[in-house]
Amino acid sequence: MKVKGHDITVIMTENATKMIAIKEVEKASGNKVFSKLFVSDFNYKKILESRKVDHIEVAKKTDLFIIAPATANTVAKLAQGITDDFLTTTISATTSPVLVCPSMNTNMWFHPATQKNIKTLMSYGYYVVDPESGDLACGTEGLGRLPKVENIAKEAENILKISKRLKGKKIIVTSGGTIEPIDSARVLTNRSTGKMGVALAEECYRHGARVLLVRSESSIGTHLPIKQMTFQTAKDLETILQNEVPSHNTILHAAAVSDFTTKKIEDKLDSVKPISLTLQPTRKIINEIKKWNSKIKLIGFKAVHGIDKDKIKTVVGKKFKDTDVDYLIVNDISRNDVGFATEDNEVYIFSKKGMIKKIDKTSKKEIAKKIIELILNAK
Repeated sequence: MKVKGHDITVIMTENATKMIAIKEVEKASGNKVFSKLFVSDFNYKKILESRKVDHIEVAKKTDLFIIAPATANTVAKLAQGITDDFLTTTISATTSPVLVCPSMNTNMWFHPATQKNIKTLMSYGYYVVDPESGDLACGTEGLGRLPKVENIAKEAENILKISKRLKGKKIIVTSGGTIEPIDSARVLTNRSTGKMGVALAEECYRHGARVLLVRSESSIGTHLPIKQMTFQTAKDLETILQNEVPSHNTILHAAAVSDFTTKKIEDKLDSVKPISLTLQPTRKIINEIKKWNSKIKLIGFKAVHGIDKDKIKTVVGKKFKDTDVDYLIVNDISRNDVGFATEDNEVYIFSKKGMIKKIDKTSKKEIAKKIIELILNAK
């Protein structure tokens, strides 16, 4: 990595310093090695004066973290959020990509806890390079060797390249479900949790875009430093977008906007008496977006109940005509294993020319990655 012009800073765990001298690593990297949270001459008063803490400063300035080798212990601590040394505190403080390169005994690699922890790290958005097969340090042979250095370097370069693909782009992602008040206690809403929208926002951020996440107050947020604005009603969302759309390049409109509203009753309804509500259609926000900014790339999302080829063709055709979307993502809400309130999704991606691709059931994070690859990076 240094040969290609990258500035390398090394963090060593206490156990790592017993295997290789810090001075040797500093000579190779050309930079100071960090290994202890509290050095021998630590003075907290200096920290308070400078307002600079080493592991936070390293976390802020680093474009990519590579953990190699990532032991079973380190993987477990990162997955569980344990921060008891310089490495784990720095990783927990970063918003940059993290590349994990596991290396351990075969049985340790296949242990259910390790496999669970690896999946947890991947759910955080960390990149993982699987270990390779071969002779291990313990004298056995099997899966668990540290990936070849050239493979790690290649993956690192790919991640850094990804982080610049959308540099300069300003992207809005809408997320979560609107609520329309019935009385002072009750609302009309839907089952959207905002997981798909957050996955999209985070993926755009990792690609280097300036992202605005416009989400419902009841939906999940993000731990990444992404600007967020919240809404309750469809009208709230419309107001935000009318102000923000003109200054953005792209919008992924994944929010589940209520199709209906009703006149709010200021008092609390008596739950004993029957009541009739008159539902009025809300204005279709997606139909207005291109009117606010004709040049914006608009990716719409459409939930359908049951996948029927003829039905989809009609629904999609009407959506493109009414909204002037550039792409449309369709998913089936009749299934319990994908869509609303689940970790997974299965979607069909359409352009104005027809269906581009079906993405089979997978995690919403993976769906987000594939949507970005297929649409946002398309020329």
